[in-house]
Amino acid sequence: GIEQIVRDARVAMIYEGTNEIQAIDLLVRKVLADGGEGLAALLEALPATPAARARHTALIDLTRQLARAAQADPELPYWVADDYLRAVALVLLEWAWGRIETASRAERWSTPAQAFARWVLPEFDMRAGILRERIAQARNPQAESAASA
Repeated sequence: GIEQIVRDARVAMIYEGTNEIQAIDLLVRKVLADGGEGLAALLEALPATPAARARHTALIDLTRQLARAAQADPELPYWVADDYLRAVALVLLEWAWGRIETASRAERWSTPAQAFARWVLPEFDMRAGILRERIAQARNPQAESAASA
């Protein structure tokens, strides 16, 4: 009945809340704590195709921009944490699929890897765009208020 619907709705809110906590923990406590240098070192050490390397570089650049912008707007990381978590996840999943695909006897994984590249990985560009826009808004809050007027 209605009690179960209310309970299920509350469980979903709790579950979603824990996801946001994980995103905030990654960005605020792990990545920004050292200005993104630890993540940069990890991404630079990972073997990657030229396209994947471009995404690594883009994520490193976004991280450094975010670290600078967060100094002026300490709330910014909390607003973008979910998009940042997803961007990091996509880059790391791309690396994992690359390893699986190049492993010996991995032909059976070729189709799922291609599906990931075609259907899931493009989300990185969307997340990166959102992050760029939020960083730009944090740097120039007057532009945001003028655009919404």
